[in-house]
Amino acid sequence: RFIFTIDPADAKDFDDAVSLEPCDALGGVWRLGVHIADVSHYVPWDSSLDLEARKRATSVYLVDRVIPMLPHELSDDLCSLKPNEVRRTMTVDLYLDDRARVVDVDIFPALIQSKARLSYDRALELLETEEVEDSFDKALKSRLDNLSAIANLRLERRRQAGGLDFDTDEAKVRLDAEGRPIEIQLRRKNEATQLIEEAMIMANEAVAGYLNERDVPCLYRVHEAPAADSLAALVPVFQEFPWFTKAMADELPSGNPHMLQTIMDAAAGRPEEILVTTLILRSMKRAVYQPVNIGHYGLASPVYAHFTSPIRRYPDLVVHRMLRACLSEKHSSFDQEVRALPWIGEHSSEMERTAEDAERESVKCKIIEYLEGFIGTSYSGVVSGVATYGIYVRLENTAEGFIPVRSLGHEYFAFDPERYVLTGMESGRVFRLGQRIAVVLVEADAREMQLEFSLA
Repeated sequence: RFIFTIDPADAKDFDDAVSLEPCDALGGVWRLGVHIADVSHYVPWDSSLDLEARKRATSVYLVDRVIPMLPHELSDDLCSLKPNEVRRTMTVDLYLDDRARVVDVDIFPALIQSKARLSYDRALELLETEEVEDSFDKALKSRLDNLSAIANLRLERRRQAGGLDFDTDEAKVRLDAEGRPIEIQLRRKNEATQLIEEAMIMANEAVAGYLNERDVPCLYRVHEAPAADSLAALVPVFQEFPWFTKAMADELPSGNPHMLQTIMDAAAGRPEEILVTTLILRSMKRAVYQPVNIGHYGLASPVYAHFTSPIRRYPDLVVHRMLRACLSEKHSSFDQEVRALPWIGEHSSEMERTAEDAERESVKCKIIEYLEGFIGTSYSGVVSGVATYGIYVRLENTAEGFIPVRSLGHEYFAFDPERYVLTGMESGRVFRLGQRIAVVLVEADAREMQLEFSLA
């Protein structure tokens, strides 16, 4: 098959590849192949490799290094789906009709050979180019175009079912050879990232459904609906925006995902867009791993598991083992693995949070280090937090800093804790969430992890 990978430009562990062919014999059905590195072949249960991977539970991606869950010999070589190298995979064939509905699924171990390793930038370039001359690029572009069309249909189906689409900026800090930050790049979802994301979601749903239907134990990825009081607390904040209607205020606390998406769509393109998305995200409960299926609220999926990243996530490796037991004979340690599912899920969820915190701190530290060279520079920012002692401002490069209340003016500022508004008692000047203001960078301290601004 014509199989290829799409990953960030600096990635070394390629654990997923895709293929797409029309199945004319089945009446216009597409066969989408999602090919995932077969890590379970190399890492048996309770081996030394497995015990260490289980303890780590996830790879950690810091700005200047990767702390892998598995040794580099596996993560970057033997398991990595490198181009022109034969590799073991667990393959999920998804048969899709012309409306991108899954009409059949086939799951099996396979040997594959990737034909190409694309970066997201290169994939996007091919998608946005109308005509290509090279025959190999033509083959790639044809598949990318069709995958993108399928992804758009799947995304729309998920939105109709109540799935939430959070479109947020992610900062990527480029470093020089000495590890000093030289540029902050913003990553946002695009056609190339979306087509891979939708393919992985389909594969994850298919594997979870396959195991669930056969009563084979599984480590599910579950996501509960948000608490009503968490959403109700957003109403007075959002009421500060003129587009926020009474219907939105009345229905927001119910947790209706269609209303949440409507609110995010209404904020799109406005200065407060990122703030609204961030506040809704913060009101959500965290997705966790557990052996009892309760569905995935954010994806509007009745059954969901992580299967597509076994090189860097231990729960995916667990699901691979359960799948292997389902496809063939149950191995001798199967019962032991099933008994371990609850605590593995709890431990993996905890380690995921730890890794995310480390990654976020790493990016924040390097962004502040980069901004140390821009003291006195003016920026446009959005008020992202309001307190009695001052306001927080988020720049377009995702850096967040603080303006102490003493710098706002020589008057008393009253704080409204429900609306998150600071009001000057003499001037009547108001600072509220989502407000765009001009600021000057006063201080950047990477050691203390602090940025301080003043009003421009």
